[in-house]
Amino acid sequence: MDRSPTEGEEPRTHTVRPRWTWVALAVLICGMVVIAVGDLQHSWLLLGLGVVLLVAGGGVALYGGLFYDVQGGSFSGQLNDVAEGNQREFPDPTTTRSEDEVKEDVHRRWLHEQ
Repeated sequence: MDRSPTEGEEPRTHTVRPRWTWVALAVLICGMVVIAVGDLQHSWLLLGLGVVLLVAGGGVALYGGLFYDVQGGSFSGQLNDVAEGNQREFPDPTTTRSEDEVKEDVHRRWLHEQ
């Protein structure tokens, strides 16, 4: 099913919160490490805690827009976004845009040209 916007309709977007995407990544990694340690120690308690961390990290990832985070750029720019709590809107992957719109978006986001 094609979800491209009709004439005059705004394309669907997704909000990306860089601060929360980094928190989600850290929680997901911690969850995997706890599961690995629990497996090595044969500890059901640690395995359960690791699964809880993975589920919590997945929830935070969904909230932060981890799966739509395509900002890129320098590491210092990403750190500034995290420190300032910036949010960004990215088009839905199913959105169809013209070549001119894509070029304008690239210049605005990455090349900072008007």
